[in-house]
Amino acid sequence: MKKHKNIFVTSLLLTVLIFIAGILMNYGLDFVRINVISDVMLSHELSTESYVIEQEFINTFGGARCDVMAKRISSLKEEIRQVGADLGSYSRFSFFKKRDFDYLKRKYFLLELEFLNHIEKLNRECGRSVVPVIFFYEIDQDDSERQGFILQEVSKNFEDGVVVITLDKDYEDEPLVGLLALKYNVTRAPAIIINDFKRQGLVFDKELSAVIRGQVNGKDKEIFQEE
Repeated sequence: MKKHKNIFVTSLLLTVLIFIAGILMNYGLDFVRINVISDVMLSHELSTESYVIEQEFINTFGGARCDVMAKRISSLKEEIRQVGADLGSYSRFSFFKKRDFDYLKRKYFLLELEFLNHIEKLNRECGRSVVPVIFFYEIDQDDSERQGFILQEVSKNFEDGVVVITLDKDYEDEPLVGLLALKYNVTRAPAIIINDFKRQGLVFDKELSAVIRGQVNGKDKEIFQEE
């Protein structure tokens, strides 16, 4: 009887120790994850600031402004994509630093909206045809997750011709996200906005490619109608 009791106590202690070790490990990993995202985000902020200063410099001293803008947009696109991927994957496993991740999420959305402004300026002032695809998703929704994968694959076929702006439809901490959703009357997710065309509901790869190709070629495709 005493032997069984000792085994039980030992097992209980081991279980508690493993549980505590798991908590401490996750706590430490949260710091690492936040540092990784913060470093990439800081790099993106510096690149964006450099881009703005570069435009002012060219306006003052001259230079191939549109070519520089196009190259910068390409590099900024990759940086912001990486931030979004890291933020999405890390935040799922965070238990202790939710507030920090929420702060970074808001900052990320602001960077995306600023990036959208730069794209519109490039298209307007330089006659470029970079197509911004605004994707509103819902957290923990299967269709939103599936749509994200489809967008990721389709955008690869257009290289620098397409930029995906990914926003949480129900995010309330940043008013600009809500204003953009209100502007396009987004009521459910997933929702995709390509210029003035909108679709709420899942859009598959062939249809999505056709719409984007039409926008890149300057031909509107009347297939983005509300379901």
